[in-house]
Amino acid sequence: YKSEFLANMSHELRTPLNSLLLLAKGLADNVSGHLDETEVEDAHIIYDGGQSLLHLINDILDLSKVEAGKLNIHLEKVQLGHIKEKLLQLFNPLAKDRNIQLSASIAPKAPIHIISDSLRLEQILRNLLSNAIKFTEMGEVKINFTLPAENTRFRHKQLTVTNSLAITVSDTGVGIAKDKLQAICGTGLGLTIARELSHLLGGEIQLTSQLNKGSSFTLFLPLSSDEVASSASKIETEAIAASLESKNSAASTLPQQAVANSPAAHQANTSELASIDREIDLELNIFIDDDRFNIVADDKILLVIDDDKIFAKILRDYTRKSGYKCLVAGDGRSGIYLAQHHQPNGIILDLMLPDIDGHQVLEQLKSSLKTQHIPVEIISAHSENRSEALAGGAIGLQTKPVSSEQLHQVLIDIENLSTAKIRQVLIIEDNQHHSKATSKLLENIGLKATCVSTGEKGCAAILTGKYDCVILDLGLHDMSGIELLKQVNTGNLEVLPPVIVYTGKEISDQEQAELDKYSSTVVIKGTGSPERLLDDISLFLHGIEEKFSKLTTPQDKNAMRLLHDEDAMLQGRKILLTDDDMRNTYALSKKLIDIGCDVEMANNGKEAVEILREQNDFELILMDTMMPVMDGNEATQIIRNMNSYKKIPIIALTAKTMPEDRELALKSGASEYLTKPIDFDKLVSILRIWLFKKD
Repeated sequence: YKSEFLANMSHELRTPLNSLLLLAKGLADNVSGHLDETEVEDAHIIYDGGQSLLHLINDILDLSKVEAGKLNIHLEKVQLGHIKEKLLQLFNPLAKDRNIQLSASIAPKAPIHIISDSLRLEQILRNLLSNAIKFTEMGEVKINFTLPAENTRFRHKQLTVTNSLAITVSDTGVGIAKDKLQAICGTGLGLTIARELSHLLGGEIQLTSQLNKGSSFTLFLPLSSDEVASSASKIETEAIAASLESKNSAASTLPQQAVANSPAAHQANTSELASIDREIDLELNIFIDDDRFNIVADDKILLVIDDDKIFAKILRDYTRKSGYKCLVAGDGRSGIYLAQHHQPNGIILDLMLPDIDGHQVLEQLKSSLKTQHIPVEIISAHSENRSEALAGGAIGLQTKPVSSEQLHQVLIDIENLSTAKIRQVLIIEDNQHHSKATSKLLENIGLKATCVSTGEKGCAAILTGKYDCVILDLGLHDMSGIELLKQVNTGNLEVLPPVIVYTGKEISDQEQAELDKYSSTVVIKGTGSPERLLDDISLFLHGIEEKFSKLTTPQDKNAMRLLHDEDAMLQGRKILLTDDDMRNTYALSKKLIDIGCDVEMANNGKEAVEILREQNDFELILMDTMMPVMDGNEATQIIRNMNSYKKIPIIALTAKTMPEDRELALKSGASEYLTKPIDFDKLVSILRIWLFKKD
């Protein structure tokens, strides 16, 4: 009853909160310039307050789900280095604002990865770090990943010093009095949720503290999935583990018909391509033979992003047979490049990729004006929640192994979405403020929006056949959104428009199953929902950049740009440019500074290494390979042995274009390889991918 009450309260709170966030954000952005500085600041305070309230709502719901046993965990390989870097990136700005030193370390004997739920692990550590920074006025906060001490005593029976990992968040803050230690995890939502989530992951949190000297919260987690199973659903855990183990072999179980009937691979026809197109594609790692050098105008193109060569070849051959030219990427970053450059009609995406997680690939694709309109279907051996995939912007999710019938349906869905046009949008919403805010959002990108407030009027409007898309709220006064969908589907309209369910209500599994029969996607009102709504609508637009270019007023263009400002992520990002050619460093640094980057320069590899030893906050390095004193490849090898820069993106720049030069640069530790003269637009695209952060 409590969980049901909280779910209903969530709906009641999110609906007015959504309009508040939409309109407050619009005022804070001040596109029209009508507000003065004080009024803009007031709008920012309202927006920030709304965001804080939304986080509070989400925390309460998470806690209720844990207590009700309804919060599922998704086991996967969690790379400790990735967790460490993400936490540092997230909390470094906050720590600097408070003049606190934030550091993180992984002990040499600690494992490289554990089997756990990365999302929930990050949630626990974010809560602990947020708490530590909040109660530390001076000094430092540390995160240490290590093995438990030999004398550690556990409350959880399954944990031992040999089968567990210790993650300690320590601070030099106010500390906790001895008589308050037992009650501390019940005094705030963050620590309470951290404690409950640690139990769900088969672990526990232990606390030591001294008043006025600081505190240490240590999270103990099992190294493998066996111990997690005792706390989570045994059946679910085994299914996920089996899914993980079948990652490399599942694709081979696709019906052999798809392989046997595949046409021979097309030979690359390089003579028809402009040289710049060849350079862009040749600098990417060609995973398997595809059609990137054999694409002409009006070709239908499908992009496959999957590191399983067997399955990638099956998909390539199947899509060719279906009339598509096929591009194949074996890693996430190459996939993003290919998507931006070739603008495929659709993308098939795996989630378990060798460089960046498939979810991050999807997020980057949906955050870019160049690629947000492209339909993305997830096909993965990794067990996922379909509603979560849809919320991320995918049009659907299939679990490996897949049949030829499933592939056929995927291509049909991509075909329908990539060729559809939207002009008229129907909003069915009984909240006047919310419908006004949503309507204004759509009109800003040149769409015509019509609003109705009841299910009866909504049904009548849909059955006129004049609307290209419907945005539906589930909580109508006269009928539920699901009842409306059922009624419309029994009508006489031959082709129904796509329906986007835009709701503040928590969606149950049963409701999700019903919605899947009728609606294209579900958008939950909350953080990022204006962008998500535009992303979903753009799936039905053919080329959103073309649409964007036809917007009539500067205000309309600014409103759209504010939602998807791709260069905003580059503001203030610290880059080291290493090149002995002063003309090149001047020109390149000027352009980088113009787009908001913080650029420092070095004249050779030795100077670059010295600068990096003095400063540990650079986020990306541009490294010329041919320099006096110390060349770029030697400098890259040294940098890769520096603790602060083992994972930093290093983009090799060179005038040498031989394949062996590229291989040498990558073998030395470079992340990317660009040939001179540098195409600045391409360089900026690369910077966006490597420095991507979703605000």
